[in-house]
Amino acid sequence: IFLVEMLFATWSWQKLRSLNRRSFGKPLAALFISAFFASHLMYIWADANFYRPITMQRANLPLSYPMTARRFLERHGLLDAQEYQRRLVQQGDPEALSVQYPLSDITFRDGGTRHNLLLLTVDGLSNENLDKSLPSLNQFASDNVRFTQHYSAGLQPEKGLFGLFYGISSSYMDGVLAARMPSALLSALNSQGYQFGLFSSDGFSQPLYRQALLADYSLPDADTQPNSSNVNQWQNWLNGQKGNGSPWFSWIALNGVTVNGDSAKVRQRSYLRQAAGVDEQIAAVLQTLQQRDLLKNTVVVVTAQRAVTLNGNDDNPGNRATLQVPLVVHWPNTPAQTIDRLTDQ
Repeated sequence: IFLVEMLFATWSWQKLRSLNRRSFGKPLAALFISAFFASHLMYIWADANFYRPITMQRANLPLSYPMTARRFLERHGLLDAQEYQRRLVQQGDPEALSVQYPLSDITFRDGGTRHNLLLLTVDGLSNENLDKSLPSLNQFASDNVRFTQHYSAGLQPEKGLFGLFYGISSSYMDGVLAARMPSALLSALNSQGYQFGLFSSDGFSQPLYRQALLADYSLPDADTQPNSSNVNQWQNWLNGQKGNGSPWFSWIALNGVTVNGDSAKVRQRSYLRQAAGVDEQIAAVLQTLQQRDLLKNTVVVVTAQRAVTLNGNDDNPGNRATLQVPLVVHWPNTPAQTIDRLTDQ
C-alpha cells in the first residue's frame, strides 16, 4: 500500500501543471450527487420489495442512514401497508443479516442409544408454585430432572421456540426466517431415521413454523383446536408406531394460559383455573407413556415457550419472572435430581 501511495504521489507531482489546467469540480460534484440519490432510491425500492442483498448492507455501514419512504409510498398508493406488514411477519426484518447456521456440518460417530424423543411445550406457564398449579407436572419433576433456574429465549412464544430448537440467540430469527433455514436438531433427527409426529393446538400458525422450522414438512391448515383434541391425535399416532422398529420424535405444542384481571389475586385465580386444564393434558400424555411402557426408552422434555407472570408485568424484560419457565427432563436410567444452575433455551 505504501509503495502504491508513493507511485501515485510521484505521478501527481509530475502531472500537477496539466491537472491544474483541468476542471474536475463540477463533474465530481455531479457524480457524487447522482450516486447519493441513486443509493437512496435503490434502498427505497429494496426495502419495499424485501430485497435483502441491498437492505442487509446497512449493518455493514454504521454511518449510513438510507431512506425507506414507506409513508410516502403508502400515501401515493405505491405500497400496501397491510401486505408489507404481512411479509414483515413472515419473512422477518428486511435489514436482518444473513446467518450461517450451523457453522459447520454436523456429523455423528455412532447411532447413539436410539431413544425416542418427546418434546412437550406449552405456550405460556409460570414457574411459581408448581405444586399447586401443575401438580401432575410437579410430581413428574420430583421423579426426574428438574431445572429451577431455566429461562426462555424471549418474551414472545416464537422467540422461546427459536432458542429451544436452534440453540442460538433469538436476535438471529429474522435472518433464519429470510433464508428459511431448518433447525439443526430436526435435521439431525431426520438424518438418523427418526419418525416424526408433530401436533399443535394452534395449528402451527406462527411464521416461524411454516417459514423456517417446519418448512420442509407437510403441515395441515392452521386451524386451532382444544388441547384435549391435540393430545388425542398424538395418542392415535402413537398407536401406529407399535410395529415400527424406528425411533420416533414427537412434538406436542399445547395452548398455554392467558391471565386476566387487574389485581394479583384475581390473576392468580385465573391462572390456577386455566393451568388445571393444561396439567390434565400433560398428565394424559405421561400416563400414556407409562401405560405403554415407553418411559424406559423415551427422553421426555417438558417446558414452556414463554413465562406468565401473576403480577401484571408480562412485558417488563427486567423482571425475571417474565422469562423464567419450567423445565423437566426424563432421561432413562437417570436418577432424580434438581439442577439449580442457570440454564436457558
